[in-house]
Amino acid sequence: MFDINFFEKSYPIKRKIADGLMSARDVDAIEKELENLRSEVPTIFNIETTNYCNMKCVMCARTIYMTRKNIWIEDELFEKMLNKVNTYKKEDMEKFWSWLETNTNFKSSEVSENGFYFSIVSRCLILHGFGEPFLDKYLIKRLELCKKKNIPTYFSCTPATMTVDKAVKAMEAGLTVLKFSLDAMDEESIKSIRGKKANYQESIDKIHELIKIKKEKGLKTLLVPCMIAFDKDEKSLMLHKKFLDFWKDKDVYAYVKSQDNRWLFEKNKNLENKSHYKTQYCEYPWTSVTIMADGNVVPCTQISNNEIVLGNVKENTLEEIWNGKKYQELRKMHISGKFPANHKCSKQCDQIKLHEHLK
Repeated sequence: MFDINFFEKSYPIKRKIADGLMSARDVDAIEKELENLRSEVPTIFNIETTNYCNMKCVMCARTIYMTRKNIWIEDELFEKMLNKVNTYKKEDMEKFWSWLETNTNFKSSEVSENGFYFSIVSRCLILHGFGEPFLDKYLIKRLELCKKKNIPTYFSCTPATMTVDKAVKAMEAGLTVLKFSLDAMDEESIKSIRGKKANYQESIDKIHELIKIKKEKGLKTLLVPCMIAFDKDEKSLMLHKKFLDFWKDKDVYAYVKSQDNRWLFEKNKNLENKSHYKTQYCEYPWTSVTIMADGNVVPCTQISNNEIVLGNVKENTLEEIWNGKKYQELRKMHISGKFPANHKCSKQCDQIKLHEHLK
C-alpha cells in the first residue's frame, strides 16, 4: 500500500512540477513543502517474504544481477513489520477514490493498469519481492497472521510455481488478491519470456480450476490474470486483445500492464508507458517503504541486489530509518538531480524523476 493522504495533499504541487511551472531555483521550496506534507510514520508498500525463485524472466533484474543469498524472512521480523502496517478504513478509501474521480478524472473502478494501482495496490500489503511467493514454505501462516490483523494482502506469481492446493489454502487463509503473470498465450512464447520451467496450458488449467473452486467455496480472493506489454506492433496489440477477450466472461480482473525495468530489457524504445507515472514522477521516497527478506529497507520494488539500502529494521526502527539522514539525502537527490555517479535511481531506472520536470 502507499500513503493515500500524501498522494492527495501533494497533488497541487505535483501538478505544478509535472506541468513545468517550477524551476531549479525552487528546489529548496519544493523540498520544504514535500517534507511538510509527508507523514513521519512510514507506510509499508511491500514485504519480500522470500527471494527464492525458479524462473528466468528476461525482464527481471534478478535473473542477471541478483547475488543476494536466497532466504525466507524470519517469523519474528515478519510479525514485527506487520505491527507497523496501518490499514485504511473503508470510508478512507472511498473518500480517496471519490477525490481521484473529482480531481484527476480517474475512476478507481476502471479495469486497467492504473485502476489496479488505485483500487488494489493503494489498500493492500504486497507480499512479493524478487522471489516467487508460492516458494515461501511459510506463506500460509503469514497470510493467516495478516488476516488476524485485518491486513488486506496481494501478491503476484508465475502460475507454474503454484499448485492448486496451495493456492486454495492461500485463498482460504485470507489472501485478498492473487495476480497471475501470463505474458504469452502459447508454450513456446511463455518459455522464451519466463524460462524453461514456465508453462502456458498448465497455468491456464490451474487458474480455471481456481475460478471453479472459488465459486464452489464462496471464497473472496480477487483473481487477476495479467499480461505485460513488451511491444506495440500490430502482432502485440492483437495478442493483448486476444488475452483480454479470453478472460472477459470469467470471474477475474484481467488487464495489460506497462513494462517495468525497461532499462534492462526493451524491445521498442517508443513503447508507450500507460502508467499514471508517465506524466508525473517517482514518488516512492515520500509515499512508502519496501522491506526486504533480510530486513533491509529500500525505497521501492526495483532494488534487486541491495543497490540502495537506507537502513535495516534489525538495527534501527522503521521510523528512524524513514526520517533519517539517508532517506533525506535520497529525497534531496530526486529534487535536485544531484545523484552520485552510477546511482541506481539515475542510471538504472526508467521512472521519471522529479528534477527532470524542473526548468
